[in-house]
Amino acid sequence: MRGLYVPQFTAFTSDFAVDFKATKDHGAWLIENGVSGLVPFGTFGEGASLSLAEKQRVTLDLLEIKKNAALIPTLICNSLGEILEYLKFAEDLPIDGVMVIPPSYFKPVTDTMLADFYKRICAATKHRVIAYNIPATSLKISAELASSIPVWGVKDSSGDITSAENYLSKNVKVLVGSDSLLAQAIKKGANGGICGIGNFFPRQMVQVYQLSTDGAFDQAEELIARIMNAVAPVLKPEFGFVEAIGSLKSLAAKVIPTGLGDMRTPVPTHRPTDSEINEALTRISYL
Repeated sequence: MRGLYVPQFTAFTSDFAVDFKATKDHGAWLIENGVSGLVPFGTFGEGASLSLAEKQRVTLDLLEIKKNAALIPTLICNSLGEILEYLKFAEDLPIDGVMVIPPSYFKPVTDTMLADFYKRICAATKHRVIAYNIPATSLKISAELASSIPVWGVKDSSGDITSAENYLSKNVKVLVGSDSLLAQAIKKGANGGICGIGNFFPRQMVQVYQLSTDGAFDQAEELIARIMNAVAPVLKPEFGFVEAIGSLKSLAAKVIPTGLGDMRTPVPTHRPTDSEINEALTRISYL
């Protein structure tokens, strides 16, 4: 499991229903542009806002268009029961793994209990399981914990390169979730990335991955810096995940060929100003 994967957006209609056709079309466009695989229902895909039935329908839709790319659905659930229901549904489907975030509603949760949680999930499926570390919205998965459970590895969205280093020092495989850290993480031994900005620039992010795996780290860092600079006008430094993704989804209407709609209520869709949008579009034109 190596490469540049995209936690693809979920499209919604004006009345906040899942737009299944647009979601499928966006996934097909990403695959046509060379990404290694799709990771639906993650943070960018608003997986916490989707029902089990919606996830099942989108999974089947994406299997129709994935071709040789990987499909790794994400499960953002507080219910072990819901996770097990999805795993039963997907057991005989040709997906390439599942990514599972730690439940985070009831706290505190000890590492012992979290280890038991992941062991139960791994025992319930033949598919590879990726643990999803995103401390800003869920429980932190320590390197010691990750090395003690039978998961394939970790998606690290901590935003801290030392976190990836800690996993790698414990022989835990890593797919980095912070776009700007992709080249650094690969240099340190990560398998690749699950990068949200790939929703906009799949070819360029694949190039960052390829440059990094070829050892051309300076070129890779220069390209990722240009990509992040292109979207900087719509991303304010104080933004958290919600504001950043909402603002990027507003920009998506100008960049991505498929209409994706707004964030699903009650999550707000941040609206950049016309000048911010135009500045971003100008910078994007030079990529």
